[in-house]
Amino acid sequence: MAYNASTCSASKGNTGLSECLDDFGYDFMVIHTPTSYEIDTESNAKLEATWLTAINAKNNSPFPNFDVVEDTSEDDVVQELPSGVKFQVREGKYGGKGSFRVALCDLAALRTYNNLKGRIFIVTSDGAILGTSPDGIIFKGFLLSEFKVGKLGQTDGTTERMVSLDYQLASPAEFADFPAWFTPTWNAQALVGIKDVDVAVDSSAEGLVVVSVTGDCDGDGIEGLVEADFLMFNDALATVLPADTFTDNNDGTYDFVFTTPVLPATGYSVNLKTPALQTTGGYESSGADTFTIS
Repeated sequence: MAYNASTCSASKGNTGLSECLDDFGYDFMVIHTPTSYEIDTESNAKLEATWLTAINAKNNSPFPNFDVVEDTSEDDVVQELPSGVKFQVREGKYGGKGSFRVALCDLAALRTYNNLKGRIFIVTSDGAILGTSPDGIIFKGFLLSEFKVGKLGQTDGTTERMVSLDYQLASPAEFADFPAWFTPTWNAQALVGIKDVDVAVDSSAEGLVVVSVTGDCDGDGIEGLVEADFLMFNDALATVLPADTFTDNNDGTYDFVFTTPVLPATGYSVNLKTPALQTTGGYESSGADTFTIS
């Protein structure tokens, strides 16, 4: 090759087409990830546990399902000279605008993602997960050039108030030249982000401590937690769990019964473990509550 010579041809792909076409439907939801996050193999990407673990580790942040979606992809940028010659300057970027209904108390948390570049996986209305794989092994989301959650929209009385999410992919090549996708055997559309909760001691005695866990935004009781999700320490920072009996009351409250021995007189604190260390997962406490046995 001569000095300074450009290579203007590449290894060409074959043009024989498959008899089947992909039918992904529309963008149903997106999952935000840090720029560096990737799944190491296809087999791991297909495991629901991989996605749940990543959510609890705050590597995957599923956004609400879209009630309305709009394609905002760009046209290719073409320059036309007076001579009539045209040059393609760049390919247009893929993009979308999804709108959803969300409580105002949740909106502030969603807006903390504004202008974070990162990456997104796209979950489609047909249940597929779209991403990119530069080597055919790893699986990761598409690099972003725009990601912005809007304010709560107005209404004229004939439409719902909605919040919009504008997203644009940084590189058309990741979607067009290095696509990767699969349709899981589990429901990817049901993935949800970590929920903020409040932990409070409703009553305390030497033999019984009743703890409530409620949604920070909606105040609903959180059911289904297990004792291994909780931390309870005395003032000496020694754990006092497990209790002799633990009961989920199915209303967001939990009974910790101590009989052999009962709790000695001192101060205590109770909290949830971090989502990554919980057995149940998916919840993050706003902080520990304290109580005293006298």
